[in-house]
Amino acid sequence: MTNDPSKSQKSLIEQVFETLPSSVYLFDIPSGTLSWFNENVASRFGWTQEELTAMGHNYWATVIHPDDLPQIQNSRQYVLDDMPEGEILHFEYRFKDAWGQYHWLDDRITVFKRDEHGVPVSLVGIATVIDDQKARETQLAEALDTLNMSLSAAKMGTISFDVATATPTWDRRTFEMHGEEPNDDPMETYRRRILPEDREPATTQFYDGYLNNNPEISVHYRVRHDDDSIHNITMYGRRNDAKPGSPFVGVAWDATREIQSEKKIAESNAKMISAAKMAALGEMSGGIAHEINNPLTVIQARSFQLTQMVDQGNLDPEKIKQAAESISKTADKIARIIKSLRSFSREGDNDPFEFVSVKSLVEETLEFCRTRFYNHEVDLQVANIDEDFEIECRVIQIEQVLLNLLNNSFDAAQNSEKKWICVEAVEYLDYIDIKVIDSGPRIPDDVAEKLMQPFFTTKELGKGTGLGLSISAGIMKSHKGDLFLDRSAEHTTFVMRLPRLQ
Repeated sequence: MTNDPSKSQKSLIEQVFETLPSSVYLFDIPSGTLSWFNENVASRFGWTQEELTAMGHNYWATVIHPDDLPQIQNSRQYVLDDMPEGEILHFEYRFKDAWGQYHWLDDRITVFKRDEHGVPVSLVGIATVIDDQKARETQLAEALDTLNMSLSAAKMGTISFDVATATPTWDRRTFEMHGEEPNDDPMETYRRRILPEDREPATTQFYDGYLNNNPEISVHYRVRHDDDSIHNITMYGRRNDAKPGSPFVGVAWDATREIQSEKKIAESNAKMISAAKMAALGEMSGGIAHEINNPLTVIQARSFQLTQMVDQGNLDPEKIKQAAESISKTADKIARIIKSLRSFSREGDNDPFEFVSVKSLVEETLEFCRTRFYNHEVDLQVANIDEDFEIECRVIQIEQVLLNLLNNSFDAAQNSEKKWICVEAVEYLDYIDIKVIDSGPRIPDDVAEKLMQPFFTTKELGKGTGLGLSISAGIMKSHKGDLFLDRSAEHTTFVMRLPRLQ
């Protein structure tokens, strides 16, 4: 056992350093290389003391990545010239192992020994390999680059909002879509650019979501640029975490083109619906004429009867009453047909939702069909529908869907030996199914898959636009309902599924 206290102290320090999981080393400044390092350095990086010592002043150029050399050299100069006693220098760099592989190190160094003039002559360092951390940082940077490229391609901006301080943060793209260059006050830009009529609704949208602790918030408003153009802005954000008051982060985009496209699509759909209605009315025109001509014949006959009674002076009160009642009932029937026809021919997109009896809805629609079906020997069956069955809907639109299904069933039934169509309604807890069933041939599966596609038709050229079912399906979706073919049914069955309440 040695009696030299300095050697004992050195031995103790080295033993402590050997137990550390990090790489610990002493760097000799005059020779420019490592004078000592713990076992972790040798086992982790593969260098021996002799190999590192032999490098001499080429040590740095040999083991430090070329891109990191300037940082190391600047740190060395700082240590020699300005580093005060007790300061710890912290930096990251890449270190090459004995097999030629570079590793990222997180290094902390301080002066270990100075000469009699106070000039540092050796350093002690503790280095930790951070390859995994750097890999994650690289992946994150690449993901952010990809995200920024995606946002740029989609012309989206990024936003954040600190609820505690009511402070928003916007990127350059968000300012640009508001018609301004980036500045330090996004809130003032928002107040200056937003249309006055949108300010209160947009603010309410956000704070209602915030006060209800919604994890996601979407806000829509319009802004005016310097050229007086109006732009529709949509902001969508999510909380950083589930805690109330946590910041929102998200994206913003100029939805003007999107809204204009939706408007054009809506206009096109309206035109197609109108065309489909006219086509349906054309198909029914013969039947409607019969529906009106028959009761007109009754009125004419009863009127002639009354005229004869007057001319003959034979005014029988009972016969006069019967004739008058017959005329009144027949006129009411004509009035119902005309009312249904006028309602059906106008647009119903902007009609309010109203509660209507399913039974009355079906009966009014059938006014268009009865005579036509009768003249073509198609048996029209209507199941007993409960008077209490009610749905909330736009009546005209639902009648159009039902009429379209009835017309399709009429065409399909023409190819059957027994021609019949049945309409029934089935009640469930939250919705009601209106079913149109016919005796026509079953629809093949490959055709069934395409039925709701626009312009797809199985009818002969010139007899169908292929728009009826696709438009009808769109109407049902606008009612939060569905239109589908029940393939499990014995006969061809189309189902209009409508919720009781909107």
